[in-house]
Amino acid sequence: MTRLRRFPWLVLAPVLALVALLAWAFASPVGAGPDDDYHLISAWCAGPTAGDTCAPADEPDERVIPRGLVEISCYGQRPELSAGCQERFLEGPLLDDLVVSDRGNFVGEYPPVYYAVLGMFTSLDVQTSALLMRVFTIVLFVALMTALYLLLPVARRATLVIGWLVTTVPLGMFLIASNNPSAWAAIGVGTSWLALIGWFETVGRRRVALGVVYALGVVMAAGSRGDAAVYVGFATALVLVYSFRPERRFLLSAILPVVMGLVALGFLLAARQVGSGVEGFTGEQTPGAGGSAGEDPGLSGLSRLAYNVLNAPSLWTGVFGQWGLGWLDTTMPAVVLLGALGAFLVAMFLGVRRMSVRKAVVVVLAALVLWALPVYVLQQGGHIVGEQVQPRYLLPLIILLGGLLALDARPATWTRAQLLVVAAALAAAHLVALRVDIRRYVTGASDDGGLGGFSLDTGAEWWWAGLPVSPTAVWVIGSVAYAALVALLALKLPRTEGETVETGARRLP
Repeated sequence: MTRLRRFPWLVLAPVLALVALLAWAFASPVGAGPDDDYHLISAWCAGPTAGDTCAPADEPDERVIPRGLVEISCYGQRPELSAGCQERFLEGPLLDDLVVSDRGNFVGEYPPVYYAVLGMFTSLDVQTSALLMRVFTIVLFVALMTALYLLLPVARRATLVIGWLVTTVPLGMFLIASNNPSAWAAIGVGTSWLALIGWFETVGRRRVALGVVYALGVVMAAGSRGDAAVYVGFATALVLVYSFRPERRFLLSAILPVVMGLVALGFLLAARQVGSGVEGFTGEQTPGAGGSAGEDPGLSGLSRLAYNVLNAPSLWTGVFGQWGLGWLDTTMPAVVLLGALGAFLVAMFLGVRRMSVRKAVVVVLAALVLWALPVYVLQQGGHIVGEQVQPRYLLPLIILLGGLLALDARPATWTRAQLLVVAAALAAAHLVALRVDIRRYVTGASDDGGLGGFSLDTGAEWWWAGLPVSPTAVWVIGSVAYAALVALLALKLPRTEGETVETGARRLP
């Protein structure tokens, strides 16, 4: 028993996180993420096989692409259809059937970094390449989280863990394990701001390493999506407000975030995506919370503004399960929303118990932007909540807000019982969400919401070719790994008694 108590159980946390996220990577087929046909084509056009898989077409915004990539998401927005439909596009040589398509980052709509990096994993084997991309992103995320945990002051570790856990079920788990650049947006914003706080609060080699993590997070965010460049710049500004001290040392330390802010601005200005945010989205409506396009009640002017202001919170709750996953066609049972949102609300109420002036300022600013930004974009495009703007666009800001709420200038206020209750709620929500997500692609959505008999293997119409693990095994392994992870963190998270972190960039050894 003594040896068990002395065992450093937290070393298992990265392994459990890796297993849980890998389960999500295998839970959905290639093309399952929102607009993944666009993003996969863009990666292939930046990869080593681009000469064969992305030949120029007559128009500058078109390319000659394998049909297997163009129609990989054949089941998207058709929840009754399993992913088995994509087999006819992938069973033969990829280059045998080529078509002209404008679905890709051919005119610089998105920043190039995400596609350039993930494009290195592309080949003529679509499934293997897509899985390698997912695994790379997952490993990168776990590595960054582990590095932050080890480098941050002990009093900041609870901020890191709680901020991420209460904001990533189910949408965050799905996206981080997907082929969508929204994964890098969430990872970049969610890690960079806290690394920057550590940059101001530590000294020596730890400080240098945290500066590297911050810079990497900025490049990941700004290099994946134009809106993420705005988010990471906003997060940097909040940290400068929170950590400010009228000292020369602070001013010298602020050179790094100023430089990286300019880097983010450069990515933003180079991406055409920023125009959509300023002028509003145009084009076809985006499916809403129920998986179909929102019904416009014919509002205009102040009526539309009032409608959007009052209903904007539904975009936040979409992160916790109110909206569907994937192409918004994988509807989550209410218990997922109850568990995930309940965990976030507990963290919020515990977070506001300990509010310094600076913490209050940055939390309020983050909440205001989270509310005002989607309303502005919807108003500019003449849309209402349920159209165009999706919860995944706001996920980085939700993660940022969750972390800011977990900031605490005094010893941790969470009791073990509170941590265990939140862990149980998250584990239950995760278990159901992962099961429903697998069922949707294996057999198509069913009337029982994917919660029928225990086995997910019965009647399977799709699964990964050559994978020796069944859908049921992936669900069980992923669910057990996640439950063990949150329980471990709840039991072993440092309580930080005797150590305080003062606002104003106090340096810690």
